[in-house]
Amino acid sequence: MADILAAIREGEELPATGTAHGHVRLKDGRLARIAYAYEDDPTAAARLHLQAEAFRHLAPAGRTPKLYEVIEPRPGLPGGALIVDFIDGRAPRLPGELDAMAGTLARIHSLPLPVPGSPIPRQDNPFRATLDVVEQGAQRFLDKAITEPGARAEIVEELGLMRAMAATLAHRPQPLSIALADTHPGNFIVDRTGIAWFVDLEKVHVGSPAIDLAHATLPTSTVWHPDVGKVLTLDEVKGFYESYLKRIGKTRAAELHPWLQPMRRLTWLRTIMFMARWKVQTEAPRDPSDPSQWSDAGLAPEMRAHLRSRITFAFDCETIRSIRAGWL
Repeated sequence: MADILAAIREGEELPATGTAHGHVRLKDGRLARIAYAYEDDPTAAARLHLQAEAFRHLAPAGRTPKLYEVIEPRPGLPGGALIVDFIDGRAPRLPGELDAMAGTLARIHSLPLPVPGSPIPRQDNPFRATLDVVEQGAQRFLDKAITEPGARAEIVEELGLMRAMAATLAHRPQPLSIALADTHPGNFIVDRTGIAWFVDLEKVHVGSPAIDLAHATLPTSTVWHPDVGKVLTLDEVKGFYESYLKRIGKTRAAELHPWLQPMRRLTWLRTIMFMARWKVQTEAPRDPSDPSQWSDAGLAPEMRAHLRSRITFAFDCETIRSIRAGWL
């Protein structure tokens, strides 16, 4: 593509829904996934190429967009861009299309693991690695983001229970697969044939498939995108898990089963810390010394207001107690 900046300017900018990338539908029908970055961000190219490798590795599953080109970071496009297929569809309708999502996850999780030396990150101990992420988020953002004592106490109590569980679980071997990490339903697109495509590969790694199952169905995930906005019943969540487990075979299902609840609890905590970081960093002034600071400046005002309302919902004490009652 001779002049990618011109092609992007002439394309159709799609509504932004997050802080990591935007999307422009090009005149040739393909999609430019434009990675957000500050000018001269030294980590931008590595992040871009990691996403590109994820698109290549997941292609055989037939449930992710095809990658055509990698556009390096440059002036006017500091994060670079990936040119991929545009998937014509919509967000999943829940609970009716949970089965399609389960099918997509089963196909992706069944892919071979990356070869040694692949840039795709690997968690040999997903329980410990996820707990570490939660601990770091709690230390940096929890007290600043959640000031209501009852809500904070519930989260601190759950974190304490996970620390105690780590004394035994963190030393047990855990089934590994390609994991997507950011599987809230808004990152799926259902096409006219009913196939659920997964379109956000920014956080692909080798890890626990149980995290993807949890993130697809937790209330903090299913209300995140404005086109989904559905809190699932426990029976609906159970049906999703059963649909997935039937697809992966009895041996793999038996290996994964003991990890479903522990990783669901950790995934909820991880999501809470993600939202705490979102709240703290998007409300703070720009810190030039921190290229990793998140910003929601690119979001439309109504989208920004929606996401902030969803964070308020997630931090509500009654919401937290309701979610925890599902496993306690």
